[in-house]
Amino acid sequence: MISHIQIANRMHANHLLAASYWKYEISSSCLVPITNHYQLCSAIFGSLNYLNFLSVTFFCVNAQVTTAILRDGRRLPADMVVVGIGARANTALFEGQLVMEKGGIKVNGKMQTSDASVYAVGDVATFPVKLLGGDARRFEHVDCARRTARHAVAAALDPSGAAGDIDYLPFFYSRVFALSWRFYGDNAGEAVHFGDLSSSSSASSPPKFGAFWVSAGRIAGAFLEGGSPEEYEAIAYAVRSGAAVPYAAQLAREGLAFVVREGRSPAARGGDSDKPSSYAWHATVGVAAVVSIAALAYWYGRKAPCLVKRCF
Repeated sequence: MISHIQIANRMHANHLLAASYWKYEISSSCLVPITNHYQLCSAIFGSLNYLNFLSVTFFCVNAQVTTAILRDGRRLPADMVVVGIGARANTALFEGQLVMEKGGIKVNGKMQTSDASVYAVGDVATFPVKLLGGDARRFEHVDCARRTARHAVAAALDPSGAAGDIDYLPFFYSRVFALSWRFYGDNAGEAVHFGDLSSSSSASSPPKFGAFWVSAGRIAGAFLEGGSPEEYEAIAYAVRSGAAVPYAAQLAREGLAFVVREGRSPAARGGDSDKPSSYAWHATVGVAAVVSIAALAYWYGRKAPCLVKRCF
């Protein structure tokens, strides 16, 4: 028994073969340096390797897979195969009843379908993305499912329209052993790489690298491997705000430092440098409240014995 599939990458460890496909095509020509680096990661995990868009044949004996045969002829022993080939939204039930678009059910910014009494959320919904100029997209990710569901409920419970249209930031992530990346926005425009991609990293020094997509002089998308929560927040903010990029060479040279600085600048916050931040204001109010409570407690501690004597 032989079957064929097209995959984006391949992981082989302890006779476990896992194949998956990323619809944003991380292995496309513009990201060759990054995919080359992932291939070098075999030095970290021994038999972990990444191959790009290869045709694989799985050979089975008595309904049990034994070997994976790559297009270049190499044979990999495999006792189990886990394959991710993507997903197709199951919209057949609504064909002819609701308007379809780009493989999903077309909805507006409130997640309403062509029938205003019917809402669609998650990977079956094709909705306009403000960040992408209103272009209709469909996302197969749990983050999208959660956020579109919350927005649909808010819109359905408030007929006045106060919920407005959804403002979704496209987001994807992946984790494989110690490797972990996140992607925000759209992979449109010129890809600008940053980080050290020259050699494989050791387990004691996790890799940190990525790419920005620059379109019309602004950051349209961002990919980061091995970032901290603060760094991921910084690239997400840069994408959502469309941070201006004067020179691509500067972005490549500074990398994360560029977006972190932009996120902290007064211009990026939309405020004045002399104007105290909301954080400072809240901190001041918090300190004043604590001091007031402490003073009240001290006063009560001093006066309580007198009050007790008077009562009795």
